[in-house]
Amino acid sequence: MVKMLNAYTYEVTNAEAASCDILEKLDMRHNLLKNSAGLVFCYLDFIKSGALEAVCKNLPFPVLGCTTLGIAAPKAMGGIVLSLTVLTSDDVEFRAGLSEPLITDEEARIVKLYRKLSANEKSALILPFTPSLHNLVGDTVVKILDHEGGGAPIFGTGALDADTRIRTPKTIYNGKAWSDRMPLLLLMGNVEPKFFVDSVWNQDGPRQKAVVTKAEGNRIITVDGMCAAEYMKKIGLITSETRKMLFMFPLVIVSGSALPMLFVIYAVNKDGSILCSTNTPTGSTLYISFPGKDKVLSSMKNVTNALKEESGQTRLIFSCFSRSVIQTDPDDEMKMIQTELAGLPFLLTYSRGEICPVYNRKGVAVNQYHSYAIVSSVF
Repeated sequence: MVKMLNAYTYEVTNAEAASCDILEKLDMRHNLLKNSAGLVFCYLDFIKSGALEAVCKNLPFPVLGCTTLGIAAPKAMGGIVLSLTVLTSDDVEFRAGLSEPLITDEEARIVKLYRKLSANEKSALILPFTPSLHNLVGDTVVKILDHEGGGAPIFGTGALDADTRIRTPKTIYNGKAWSDRMPLLLLMGNVEPKFFVDSVWNQDGPRQKAVVTKAEGNRIITVDGMCAAEYMKKIGLITSETRKMLFMFPLVIVSGSALPMLFVIYAVNKDGSILCSTNTPTGSTLYISFPGKDKVLSSMKNVTNALKEESGQTRLIFSCFSRSVIQTDPDDEMKMIQTELAGLPFLLTYSRGEICPVYNRKGVAVNQYHSYAIVSSVF
């Protein structure tokens, strides 16, 4: 069994006060079990002020996570907040580590980290916290860890901050912040997680359909034989008004028998190609979806209904930040989860790309990368 402890602070400028606030709420002397690890999520200013480092240096267990723009827990909600969730257990071991820089040789370096932590043992749950690197998209991370972990479930999130150009998000490991390294946590032992996923894609709603006629990795070069950027302009997706907000529009790739994959556009290159949050195979079908705020809240409702039926003591929820942008009130989703999961332990944090298994028709959990989704794990 894994027990979940939540602590938080709104104290950005006073590092000592932030640390005291967290320690007081944790009450570690009475609450920690044999093994522990901390998951930290915070606004970027907590790093700049030194508050994050002050919090972590007083903790007797590894702490890993990333920056975010929104957090909700039973007694906390907001954007400018630091949240620490402690996983603690008598029969589960937590193994944490940090990769080398992933600007180059990313696959070899992720493999090296995983093998070092796993020591050839089977992981019960893998939690990666991915940096924002255009050369390393989420489904590549999933592919590497799925292979190394022998299909062990992977549940993770990506670093996020207020810059829509995705340049300054940070991953976090033991109080230090990184732009190009990936913290990784393995849970070993008696853990049987369950997963719930929902998204804003309305399969029956209005959508634009096309074919990716040329692509390399996560770069779409042509769509229906046209320059990708020109195609997006033709259908009205890229305009002078929307160019800096392209992450708001979810796209869907369907390739062969694979499950549909939602993703967003990161950037438009000078050559007219577009960089995406996932790899996009040549020949795959491309759909442009147009979600509404009602779909955001209904998908959250579906997930919270499922979580309420589970008896696990730990509920982790990652929601794509773009979902909050299309709501009338950006806090609607956080308010809903506090109401729906009242009296239960949970943590919601906004993310940049979500990693969570989905169940195939045989009921087998298959690791997958998502965008514009809400994903959850309970154990």
